Amino acid sequence: MKAMILLLILIGGCAIAQMLSADEVLQDAEFVYQKLRDVHPNIFHTLSKLEAEEEFSKLKSRLSTQQYWELREAFKLLSEFVALFKDGHTYLSITDQFYEYLSANGKVAPIFVSFADEGIFVLADVEGKIKEPGLLMFLNGISAEKLKDEILRMISYERVSFAYVKASKLFHQYCWVIFKEPQSFEVEYLTDQGVQQKIELAPVSFEEYKTRRDQLNLSNEKLWDFSTIEEDTAILRIDTFGSSYERDLKQFIKEAFERVKKEGIQNLIIDLRGNGGGDSKIAEYLYSFVSDEPYRVYAEVHVKYSDDAIKKLKIFDPLLLFRIKVLKQETIVYRNSLKKPKKNDLLFNGNLFLLVGPQTFSAASDFAAMIKDLKIATIVGEETGGLASSYGDVLPLTLPNTKLRLGVSFKYFVRCGGFDDKRGVIPDLVVRADPQFVSQRVDPAIQAVPEIVKKDDDAKGR
Repeated sequence: MKAMILLLILIGGCAIAQMLSADEVLQDAEFVYQKLRDVHPNIFHTLSKLEAEEEFSKLKSRLSTQQYWELREAFKLLSEFVALFKDGHTYLSITDQFYEYLSANGKVAPIFVSFADEGIFVLADVEGKIKEPGLLMFLNGISAEKLKDEILRMISYERVSFAYVKASKLFHQYCWVIFKEPQSFEVEYLTDQGVQQKIELAPVSFEEYKTRRDQLNLSNEKLWDFSTIEEDTAILRIDTFGSSYERDLKQFIKEAFERVKKEGIQNLIIDLRGNGGGDSKIAEYLYSFVSDEPYRVYAEVHVKYSDDAIKKLKIFDPLLLFRIKVLKQETIVYRNSLKKPKKNDLLFNGNLFLLVGPQTFSAASDFAAMIKDLKIATIVGEETGGLASSYGDVLPLTLPNTKLRLGVSFKYFVRCGGFDDKRGVIPDLVVRADPQFVSQRVDPAIQAVPEIVKKDDDAKGR
């Protein structure tokens, strides 16, 4: 029998669903669990080995209940297992397969949502039928409570606030996993006035979805931006530290600080609330413009050199290989001392504010932790979605049968201050965002900064 069986599902068009045998999915499950143990520096840091074994036994039993599994069903089961280990950098992804579906003219759910403790808020829809945001009650007959639980169980995270952000941004993808390709979406929601509404919406193309999302300003197409909000106050927004943008991003940062100096900016807001991380070297470059104090991004870095890591990283250093293979030092700890940043003629000496929130993750959280530990700026917003000391640097792997992408952390980073409190970076001034603030064009964190400056000026008698 062929390893893969392709079946046609006639829903609104000729979408193709990939079917796999239970044995194939089980092989992928074994692969996932083995790689988690082999590659991760401490995969049992929150879930004990005994608990993990019990969960894996449950997964195998579940997979044996059917002869064949559709790809999305397999993903759901496998991703839920990976998510149990509570590491935002260790995850299973179906994004490649989702984009293959979209490239074949696949349709997506036509609504935009925001996840919060209270539930799922419906912000808008592509057609414009939803006139005001409301609390989702049911989607295609599934209660919002159940839908929220199903989606969150597929997401790898350390802090639930980060999972809320990811669930909101990728809601259309998770709907594709859960609902497959329905002919319509029946949306029931409760308005702020307590009125229950029910509307029916047709699925839309991804292009229609993106166009409407941009119109509503629900995503920033520009990954960085510089603007002034008052004569002496500016905002430097950076939504990525991605290494693929290094050259352009560094040029932007340099030009932004040239403007800061030329325009006599006294209050600078660096907004990292939408920054999901990237390369810490870019964060270090940014630091050189805001402080000349000695720094270190990490106090320690613990690296686990598994066979997979050695192969992927192409390690040929004989001394390092001797330590790993002969001395059996599989995990090696690198300790960092404080170092002086390079002299910078554009060094900012005014009032510095750093905005962070649930989407601040990975290298962006690390930068915020360094700023916090070294007391370089006033941090405003919400606790970062990424932990200040965390596992990271992802080793990419591909499951043999489903071809789903597995990412596994192979390093552990200890924050600049040299401790791990199992928390994100906690702001000096906590300003919580209403789940609906985006659609209302209200930004309470930025609004708080002028008040801080005024209080500080009053205290100094200016």
